[in-house]
Amino acid sequence: MTSARVPGNAWSWRHTGLVLAVVLTPVTGISVFAAHSDLVVATADVDALVVSPAALVAAFACYATWWIDRRPGVAWATIGLAALGFQELVRAALQLVTSDPVPDIHVLAADVSAVLAVVMAIAVGHQVGRTLDPAVVGFGVGVAVAAGRLAWFEIDPLTGQHLQRGLVGVVYVASLALVAGLLWWGAGLTPRIGSLPPWVRQRTALAILVVGGAHLALYLGGTAAATRVLVLGGDVLGAVLLVTTYLAFFIREAKAAHQSYSNLDDELERAKRDNRAHRARLHEINATIAGITAASGLLESHELEERRRSSLQDMIRSELARLERLVAPTPVAGTSAHSIDLDATIGPLVVSHQSRGRHISWSPSGHRVLANQDAVAEMINVLLDNAARHARSDAEVTVSPKGDHVQVVVHDDGPGVDRSLQDRLFDWGVRGPRSGGQGIGLNVARDLAQRQGGTLRLLDDRAGGATFVLDLPRAPAGPDPQPSPPEAVPLPGEVRQV
Repeated sequence: MTSARVPGNAWSWRHTGLVLAVVLTPVTGISVFAAHSDLVVATADVDALVVSPAALVAAFACYATWWIDRRPGVAWATIGLAALGFQELVRAALQLVTSDPVPDIHVLAADVSAVLAVVMAIAVGHQVGRTLDPAVVGFGVGVAVAAGRLAWFEIDPLTGQHLQRGLVGVVYVASLALVAGLLWWGAGLTPRIGSLPPWVRQRTALAILVVGGAHLALYLGGTAAATRVLVLGGDVLGAVLLVTTYLAFFIREAKAAHQSYSNLDDELERAKRDNRAHRARLHEINATIAGITAASGLLESHELEERRRSSLQDMIRSELARLERLVAPTPVAGTSAHSIDLDATIGPLVVSHQSRGRHISWSPSGHRVLANQDAVAEMINVLLDNAARHARSDAEVTVSPKGDHVQVVVHDDGPGVDRSLQDRLFDWGVRGPRSGGQGIGLNVARDLAQRQGGTLRLLDDRAGGATFVLDLPRAPAGPDPQPSPPEAVPLPGEVRQV
């Protein structure tokens, strides 16, 4: 039936072949070293060596899956597999250390005890998988069953042999049917079982029926060669079913968890990028608003010459237009390049900073660059703000051609950049101990410069202060489509800021 097949993305026939080879290893070893003349009989006498390792491997795989996804069904499967594996391991030890075969009634009694213990735990133990470790509980059940078996074997191994075999078989079959039925159809009865995928539940039910059928055949069929072959075949098939099911389950869950973590990492990275973009935009918005506010205050509180008033008004209009583009749902800064007049871009920014009492000297140069105007404005605004924050008295902007680029140099006479920070100065969040900024502006400016086909660097100037050089592609010669910017002039009431 298709629902009991292992999903193809988690398993293949090559994996099943490898598991089969591993499961057959004990059988091969016994056939090589057994002293018994009938190898089938010798192997069937220690059949627990086939089931116990497989159940323990399946328990370990299921337990590892539980650590990935703590669903109730995975916890109960871990309990059952651990209990089965441990008590089968004890049975294997008894088979190896005793000269007489372990009475078959012991095998059935151990299976029934483990099944009933797990079913009881599913019914009443709602804390398992939440506050209790399922592996500990499972091995605890296995220890209890194994201890009871050993006590029974030490006191009187023949106890129970007088019971009618048909009655014992009916009880045993009913126990197997109970647990197999819960796994196959119990999803509607309790979510603790239904949380396991259908193919895991159904393959586990098949494994229980196959191994249980082998043990029942051993009990009912005696020592006949055909029975021994049936027992050995059932144990091998059941072991392969258990191992392939829970290894495939673990691989599938591990892949799903890896994909989930990968998606989470991608979402986190996108969130970080979005957060940086929002902070960078807010950084520039605040700087722009500060200039507009200062200029508006000057216009209201001072008797200005017409030329100065016009300069401030032009700056306010230019910065308001840029501010409108900054707060637009889709910012345009850095998205398109065209020939722009550097004077028309730098002039309003210089006026904006001068209106805040900052001493900045600059002269129009008439140079044009091929870039996005808002991106260039944001870069230069960052450099002017950085210079004004650290200058002792004055900051200076000079523009000059350099090959096929135009250099915009912003220099201040402040203390300069600490040499320990120079290699990391353009990294996000890096700022000097005396800086009042957030360590955002220079990182944003450098990224914008690169997107415009230019560069931004710190000039290693030993003369003092800090000098930043912005290189932008020079625009082809042509007419200037924009009006000349207002000349930056000192404004009344300027205050020197350190």
